[in-house]
Amino acid sequence: KKIDRSESGISRDSRLFSEYVNLVDHFSLFIREASKGGKPDIKIIKTVSDTIIANFSSSDGFEDVNEIISYFSKSDNIGEKRASSGVNCAILSVMLGLEYNLTGVRLQHLVIASLLHDIGMQRIPVQITDKKGKLEPDELKLIKMHPVFSYQLITKNYGFPDSIGQAVLFHHERWDGKGYPKHISGEDIPLLARIIAVTDSFEAMNRVKAYRTSMIGYAAMKQILNENSKKYDPQVVKHFIKVLCIYPPGSIVIMNDKSIGKVIKIKKKAPLRPVLQLMIDSEGENCSFENRTVDLMENKTLFIVKVIDNNELEGKM
Repeated sequence: KKIDRSESGISRDSRLFSEYVNLVDHFSLFIREASKGGKPDIKIIKTVSDTIIANFSSSDGFEDVNEIISYFSKSDNIGEKRASSGVNCAILSVMLGLEYNLTGVRLQHLVIASLLHDIGMQRIPVQITDKKGKLEPDELKLIKMHPVFSYQLITKNYGFPDSIGQAVLFHHERWDGKGYPKHISGEDIPLLARIIAVTDSFEAMNRVKAYRTSMIGYAAMKQILNENSKKYDPQVVKHFIKVLCIYPPGSIVIMNDKSIGKVIKIKKKAPLRPVLQLMIDSEGENCSFENRTVDLMENKTLFIVKVIDNNELEGKM
């Protein structure tokens, strides 16, 4: 199922990017109407959620996620910021939901909750949500009310089921009970909320924030692993690694021959042997402009020995 939209005047580098922009633009219509305080067209949510489920519930969908993740760092330039964030989170959530064998209405509820997880932010002044410096205690307290605002909008204003509302209400609760707004812990947190806690965190880390640069690929996954069993359900994290592998797209890695590459494609059946875009060859020569790729499934003599960040890479190029 595709969303019809004119492509005139928009630069896209692939068919998938065109479809991705369609999703974000369509959801942006909902966000803009919602921000005006009225009742937006709920059919938009169903159209966007159905499209995401249709496009990412197959093996082809898994392959597409490789490319989709590369869009996250630039997605704030596409449509409304909250719309791109919701679509990114929903795409990751549907992949993770499938690992839990969620289907039908349950999977649809997960995707809708992922799309709308931050809709309550519209009730918080922009000077707080976009503040670059440290938040004052009162400002932080208001920010932490956004799941409650989201729940109210979703269940009362938009008429969605309470299961969707609760997934959104509790997506900032933490496995160890140190989250908000209710400070519940463990399996008392609804499964859909536990899934969104992980996908929302990973998605946010991969985007540029007002107060920091993005954490691409492995850096974001490492942060989630470091907080496993504290912030996140260990089983959800385990399934998330199965979806994105330990080296998500965008990770910069050093090989045993000292060559350096960027992960551009992961393979579910071989998570430690992704496809790389070579950036520096074994002789130390910059080759990123040549668009050379290395498939570690085909080249058995190479293997990853270390992950580096962009700052380390700049010193080598």
